[in-house]
Amino acid sequence: MNTINRTYALLAGVSLLISACSLPFEGRGGDDMPRPDIAVDEAPGDDVTRPLARGGGGDDALPTQAPEPASDGFLGETLAGLGAPGEAGVWLSTGLVTEPRQGRVESESGSSLRLELRPSGGLPSAGSQISLSAMQSLGISLGSLATLRVYVE
Repeated sequence: MNTINRTYALLAGVSLLISACSLPFEGRGGDDMPRPDIAVDEAPGDDVTRPLARGGGGDDALPTQAPEPASDGFLGETLAGLGAPGEAGVWLSTGLVTEPRQGRVESESGSSLRLELRPSGGLPSAGSQISLSAMQSLGISLGSLATLRVYVE
């Protein structure tokens, strides 16, 4: 019986000690720190770096119209990935043309292919999509992006 009383006394003492852990530490920095009466809303000053606005007519503006072909028919380079696999034909959908026309592309490996150039509706600097047949003919792996030189005929 004496062992049970000691156990209860020990449990009661431990409970009191644990419950005292939630009391604030007075005089030790807990409540002594000043607290602001109002919320401070700080606006950034002039020393904060902000991005520059893109102008519509500067030299660094991106071209918005398809380029005119060079004397050899060269339109430009594009980064092309696989287009809709279910769409039949040998084609390249690109922003380098504004209407469907015949052309050819050259890959970085030097292989060349005649195909239909289709307008993508995107910017000339945007990427292009190439048909499954065209990728296979050029020897480009289906999951990769290829840099292609685009020519009109």
